[in-house]
Amino acid sequence: MVRGKLGKILGIFLAVSVAFSEDHPLEKGDPIKPFLKFWEGKASKEEIQFLKALFDLQKIEVPAYMHLFAEGVFLEKKGDLKGALERYLASIKEKPSYNPSYFRFNFLIRKVEDPQPFRERIEKILRDRFKNPPPVIVENPPEKYLFLVEKMSQYMFVYKGKELEAMYPVTTGRDWEDKWREGDKRTPEGIYYFTEFIPPHKLPKMYGGIAVVLNYPNPVDKLLGKGGSGIWLHGSDEENRNQIPFSTRGCVVADNRDLREIVKKIVPENTLIAVFKEIPTNIPIDDVKAFLKEWEKAWENKDFERYISLYSKKFTWKGGGIKAWERYKRRVILGKKWIEVEIEKPTIVAFRRGLSPEVEYYVAEFRQVYRSDTYKDVGFKRLYIVNEDGELKILKEEFRREG
Repeated sequence: MVRGKLGKILGIFLAVSVAFSEDHPLEKGDPIKPFLKFWEGKASKEEIQFLKALFDLQKIEVPAYMHLFAEGVFLEKKGDLKGALERYLASIKEKPSYNPSYFRFNFLIRKVEDPQPFRERIEKILRDRFKNPPPVIVENPPEKYLFLVEKMSQYMFVYKGKELEAMYPVTTGRDWEDKWREGDKRTPEGIYYFTEFIPPHKLPKMYGGIAVVLNYPNPVDKLLGKGGSGIWLHGSDEENRNQIPFSTRGCVVADNRDLREIVKKIVPENTLIAVFKEIPTNIPIDDVKAFLKEWEKAWENKDFERYISLYSKKFTWKGGGIKAWERYKRRVILGKKWIEVEIEKPTIVAFRRGLSPEVEYYVAEFRQVYRSDTYKDVGFKRLYIVNEDGELKILKEEFRREG
């Protein structure tokens, strides 16, 4: 009886002792606490050895760019900011496509004195990376301007036709992911066009006297339920505002001097700007040009069944959905004796969201010449083309007559 009571007392004492003793994560096989202690610089030799053994067991080959990135992170943590920037630049040079070093470089560049030499070096890397047009520029007439913005590198690239004419540092939303709702401080990713210039006298001082409106949300954004509005390309009354990466409420901000040159290349309603997290330099592209040719020929040949099959089930227009469009176009197309359609000077741009391995949609715009036995018009056509059930389909079309 005494022995039983003594056992209970000893049990209670041991339980209390364990509850208030120092935790030993190695004894519990817990890798999380040793890692946190390692990151805080408090890990013991045995804990570091344990972590190294865990990673060695994975037998994963670490690429050079990731080694350099890791070195940069450690140097940044130690306060050696210029050393960290050197490692990030070396990492980016090793792998100029998606690389977390871009983000750390851009957050760190604002904290060092004399950042210009670092900026010049990353600009050279980017110029080499984009001297050949990325595959997202499927087609563009030689005289037409097209703007690409990459949030990862915080640069805007201006192409004339398919030639890189200029590049400018910009800053985008404080949160670098895609925009989904009002007030999330994100810059939307997608293909847009400039709708209008806002007169300087209507702009608050903070916008630097220059602002051009983007048509966000576009038809694909609306289909996805993306919210928010008021996305502009604009300037700032703050000096070097464009060199403070990831610092806007969602707009794209460029230097006022750069903008004075940029706006000369913009034709409202007729100049595209595509915003990417990372502009892919290696991504499979559908044969959109062949798709447009098929659409044109089906229309000309009055092959109505084939023509309507090229439209998405989610297609909408001012008269309603796809069924209303089918009724309307059947009446119009089959009521003609003959039809001729010409597509002139097409611009075709592909978009992929985030780091997706596939294109999400295309925007094709061109001068359309239409003739029939009873009607003729000439104007500007824009098509939003999506992949639906493995086939290209027209989600939305917009038309503006000339004159």
